[in-house]
Amino acid sequence: MLKSVIGRVWMQGLWVRMVATAAGILALGLTAVPGPLVEAVAAARQAESVGDRQTAARAYHVAYTYQPWIEAYLVAAIEAEVQAGSYAEAERDLEALAAIRPLGSQELAWLGAIYAGQGEIDRAVQIWERARELGTVDTAALARLAGIYEGRGEWAAALSVLEALSRLEPRNGLLHYRIGLIRSLDMPEAAIISLAQAVALNPASAERLAALRASLDERAGQPPDLAYARLGIILVALEEYPLAEEALSRAVAYNRSYAEPLAYLAYTRARLGKSALGAAQQAVALAPDSPTVRYLAGLTWKQLGRPVEARLEFEAAYDLDPTNPAFCVEIASTHRAESNLIWAEIWMQEATRLSSDDPRFRVLLVQFYVDEEYRVAEVGLPLAQQLVADLPDNAEAHDALAWASFLTGDLDGAQAELDRALTLDPHLGRAYAHMGQLMEQRGRLSEALWYYLRASELEPDGPFGALARRAIERLGGGG
Repeated sequence: MLKSVIGRVWMQGLWVRMVATAAGILALGLTAVPGPLVEAVAAARQAESVGDRQTAARAYHVAYTYQPWIEAYLVAAIEAEVQAGSYAEAERDLEALAAIRPLGSQELAWLGAIYAGQGEIDRAVQIWERARELGTVDTAALARLAGIYEGRGEWAAALSVLEALSRLEPRNGLLHYRIGLIRSLDMPEAAIISLAQAVALNPASAERLAALRASLDERAGQPPDLAYARLGIILVALEEYPLAEEALSRAVAYNRSYAEPLAYLAYTRARLGKSALGAAQQAVALAPDSPTVRYLAGLTWKQLGRPVEARLEFEAAYDLDPTNPAFCVEIASTHRAESNLIWAEIWMQEATRLSSDDPRFRVLLVQFYVDEEYRVAEVGLPLAQQLVADLPDNAEAHDALAWASFLTGDLDGAQAELDRALTLDPHLGRAYAHMGQLMEQRGRLSEALWYYLRASELEPDGPFGALARRAIERLGGGG
């Protein structure tokens, strides 16, 4: 059986030479090659060229039937089956291959993908580690292995895999970023180097990583509770919640009366779908007069879908600091969750007033009117028009005006504004979702589906990604 032979190593490169030999025979058109074999190989290549892996696999099987001594056909079929997600067939064929000769590192990587695809994660990890020992260069397999370790909080194992992957892809800035994040837990100096490499490869990330890099520079000499608290809070801002949980847990372990990191820990655990209320309530008990702690407790309740409890905490935070517009926005969000739009409007307007017309809060106010489809013609549209006039280079402003125009029947104006929004920010998920709705309204369903798919990719966890996925299912594009 397969498990009894996966430990043997097949000489790498042999099947490539076999494919080349077969291709040479076919190219010469020698009459000894059966016509159906030639047709099968040609069909497999054609199917691969258009991404039809299942058809390619079937064609390679036909070729292997004619020339079973050329195992390269079987290997090509297995690869196509793995790529197509035909895991049962791929596992069957790998077992047949293993009966002929030992599996190589690449084939073990495929076997790991098969187990992962079948939900057997522990077996996948075991096989992928064996492939690593044999020197696999399958970057997709290594990336999945690292992701599994990160998801489990096995940071040392994840770091080992990511470092191996970075040696294969030294110009991959995202790898250096992830390595830097994990190293920030225990190796601040090494983390500084990794993050510098990430920024050198992707200069656009410099601003986003500035706070983390500064914190690492200042780490020396800090007490561990403060160091991990600062790190955890920065990681929350970066939305790196598993790592944030690790850092904040360490901060709390060093100082159990440290209310603020405890409140951040509660919110982080809520984001991860873990038990969070105990930590939130303990943080409030430790520091009932801290607006930050009360605000984070509110965010925790909100994440758990409890708007009434969240509002009590947000209002407590506002009472302690009535100058913070963010508290008003969150109070409004709890009223929106209960469809109490009159009170939501009052609090959104208060947030804008407190912010001294900060553009960010002006955008949020206009988005409130258009997203809730509330008083759009009389309030939302004029505000959106003024917002675009004042912020002509703000993609979200153009998107808000686009949707106000759509809701008031101006489809041409909406399309022009969405075109402008996507030109300014090609990664604005809500604009793609809105363009999908506009295209659908105009009966251009294939274009609508494309925009919905893009919105879903850009905003996998947000409301517009969810809207897009519902539309994709409705239009029958989920497959």
